[in-house]
Amino acid sequence: MKTFGAGSEVDAWCTRCRMDLLHRVIALSESRPIRVVCQTCGSQHNYRAPRVGSAPAKREGAATKSKPPRGPRGEQRRLADWEARVRGHGSEVFARYSVEKTFSLGELVLHKKFGEGYVTEVLEDRKVCVMFRDGPRTLSHGAE
Repeated sequence: MKTFGAGSEVDAWCTRCRMDLLHRVIALSESRPIRVVCQTCGSQHNYRAPRVGSAPAKREGAATKSKPPRGPRGEQRRLADWEARVRGHGSEVFARYSVEKTFSLGELVLHKKFGEGYVTEVLEDRKVCVMFRDGPRTLSHGAE
C-alpha cells in the first residue's frame, strides 16, 4: 500500500470536474489522504478514490449530449473518427491545453496527460468536451 504525505500527488475523483484527475493531498489520517485539492480546477474536497471505468454521475440541469457509440463496433467507429480528425496534422496545428485558454468546437487540442484530441462540444460553466484516443473527457477552459 502506498503511503502519502502532505503535498503528495494522487489521482482522485474530482467532485467539481466530475472526472478522475490529479490532486494534491492537503490532509492525512494514518498516511491516507483525507482532503485534497484538484490540480485542474483548484477545488478542495474530501478524497474520493478514482472511478476508473465508471460513467460520471449526471448533474441535474446538465446539458444533454449524444451518447458515444457502445459495443465493439461503436468503439471502432469512434476510434476511426478520432483518427480521421487528428492523424496527419503537425504539432503546430494543435492548441496546447490550458485551463486559461478558451477552445471552440472542432479545435484540435494537445493535452499533457491525454494526448491529442478535438473539441466535440462546448458546455456551460466554462467546460468543454474533448475526444481523445481513449475516449471523451470534460475539461475546464476559459478560466479567469
